[in-house]
Amino acid sequence: MPHQVAIRTEAARNERKCCSWNGARGASFARTHEQVANRSSRQADIADSLVRASNSMRELGPDVLSTRRAMRSELTDAFTRAWAGLWVTTGPCQHFYRKEFDLAHERDVRLATQLEHIETTLTGPMRTEAGVKYKPVQDPFDAVSNDIATWLQAMRETGDRGWHFRVARDLLSLLGNVSLLAIIGERFYRDAAQAAASPEPVGGLWPGAAAANTPFDVPWADWTLLSFEGLKGLITQSLGSPTLIRHHAVDEVLKRMDAGCRLLAACLPDDMPGRADAAASPPSSWRDALGTLTRLRDVATVFTLANSAVPPARLILWVSSWLGPQTHALDSDRGVLRVAGLVLDSCRAVTSLAGTWARNVAFAHDARKLRDRWQALGDALGRVPEAELAMVMRHVARVMKISIHCDTALLAKIASDKGLCEFLLDHPDPLTVNAIAQSCERFGVQSHPSITGNLSFLSLRPAESSWGKRWRDEGWQWSSATSVRAAYRLLLAYQHYGAMLPEWLMARGPSGGERVASASDACTLGAGSNSASAATVCVDIDDIDVHETRL
Repeated sequence: MPHQVAIRTEAARNERKCCSWNGARGASFARTHEQVANRSSRQADIADSLVRASNSMRELGPDVLSTRRAMRSELTDAFTRAWAGLWVTTGPCQHFYRKEFDLAHERDVRLATQLEHIETTLTGPMRTEAGVKYKPVQDPFDAVSNDIATWLQAMRETGDRGWHFRVARDLLSLLGNVSLLAIIGERFYRDAAQAAASPEPVGGLWPGAAAANTPFDVPWADWTLLSFEGLKGLITQSLGSPTLIRHHAVDEVLKRMDAGCRLLAACLPDDMPGRADAAASPPSSWRDALGTLTRLRDVATVFTLANSAVPPARLILWVSSWLGPQTHALDSDRGVLRVAGLVLDSCRAVTSLAGTWARNVAFAHDARKLRDRWQALGDALGRVPEAELAMVMRHVARVMKISIHCDTALLAKIASDKGLCEFLLDHPDPLTVNAIAQSCERFGVQSHPSITGNLSFLSLRPAESSWGKRWRDEGWQWSSATSVRAAYRLLLAYQHYGAMLPEWLMARGPSGGERVASASDACTLGAGSNSASAATVCVDIDDIDVHETRL
């Protein structure tokens, strides 16, 4: 059979299927050999499904689809599996944040369960293989639309869970900061009243600011307050990771599905009614406003960076005050830094809350639009003439193969370049990695290859490892930003480990073990569900040794 796909996957460190946190072992990243074997087996199942999908869609023709309803069912299955294939390749195409993407699925059992259901959609048998008889009553696309809506709703709920963690973190931070500022302000007010009653000359640039260091003027109380301030910082740090990993996963999936929806719309004939509605959502001023508000997260990052310099500076001044003869000026500076740190952290909390809220609302907006675009795509599928069926199936097979090797940014670039997109979908030769790269270069789109094992990937920018190294000249190499990214990776690791307890408590909550309604449970593509199974290989760029892929 022409254009066979040979893909073999070997050992992987991360077992996505074991996602619930059970007992003490639930707080560990370790994976047993049995779990690794399970994941490898599931990867192989998905690879086998991809083989059937690509070959089946290449060879389907009008003779196979003898009725209009059968044709609609086959098209529905093909596009559904292509959609699912795009979804499950979101993780493998990650770069620096691949570990965060995987960690979101490890710690959020509902998110992991949803991914299992989507992978199940890929590995089901094909209708053409099983000889399924089509019922004259049910429109297969309506049932599939319910599945897609369930998947997108699950992503919205994942974003909500991340938002709840951020609310808890920033409100706790604000409450602590306001309490500390109130205590310090009361001391300033008391000192000002005493100074008015018996004025004494006070020198220095910040007269009276030293009182911020000891607002109670009682050693044990002041040390307790300082301990509370440090504990607040530790708790807020530990509550940052749950939001980061969940919102990153949701953001990456929605961006990839947006590009995938445009590619799938491009598979249809140019004059097909409804194709434009599926390719892009109409402009929305509300969505633009949300995008602007989301940038407040960048402002919060600036406040975070500024505030991160305050504790070391306070410590240096405190040590210097013990060693030097003149301590009053240093104590005043230290008091000013304490107040400044509390104000900066409060500003960070406010801007972080506003930006994260806007981002979460934008997730819900984008998920609804993707659902509507899928519905528009389904309406267009119902109008595909039988003479165009084989061409559409071949295009869908091309989309699957492009999704295996292209990261989300490159996928979006291909989808937005009409000439490049059409050239790849109608490419006369098998779509190898080199063929995709040469096609991109022909249309002025720069793609950067990277290799894991013997499997090549293409990205719009040079691939970046989880420690900040860039892929250049057939290997991972240090870049000018590697040291900064490595330091950030250590900070992320600290936050992830610090979030174990909150994540464990959430997993044990009343809704922590809920399972997402299965696409296959609600309306599967059927025991014999078809057709062009667009399964895609979930390749871990860092952890899986993958042998050569010939497309």
